[in-house]
Amino acid sequence: MRTNPEQPKQLAEEIALTEDKLEELEREIEEIGEPAAHALRERLEALKVEEHALQRNYTEALGDEESDQRMEKVESLLHHIEREEVAMQHEADFLSLGAPSSVSLAFKGGARLYQLGARGLKRILGDHHLWRSPFVNRTHATIVAKFDLPNKDNER
Repeated sequence: MRTNPEQPKQLAEEIALTEDKLEELEREIEEIGEPAAHALRERLEALKVEEHALQRNYTEALGDEESDQRMEKVESLLHHIEREEVAMQHEADFLSLGAPSSVSLAFKGGARLYQLGARGLKRILGDHHLWRSPFVNRTHATIVAKFDLPNKDNER
């Protein structure tokens, strides 16, 4: 392995780049949905553990005086993680091309139904929050005036 003073900087940049790729891959897997992306999510968690070990080994290799062998191991682990990221990216791209799963469709339908129901309740109740009572900190006169209720004093 060639030793030059720029090598640790290059490795640090590549490690940061792989960490960014892992975060991007995690977002893409989240978009795919649960049943289809379950295996990918498990592989991603294992890859995160390997990436954490890579960062730990890199920091230990920087402090080691005989770091040539450790840097070789760090570099081989980095290349393994990069190959695994590329393979997972291809699988995620393939899965994202497919039709959405029935679970994700049911989830989206349920969310839309909830939004419609919440919008209907808001239309009925106005701008009042559902967790606050309209009678808190109000007098009988302000409630009658605000909600246009018949006043018992006027009926008598």
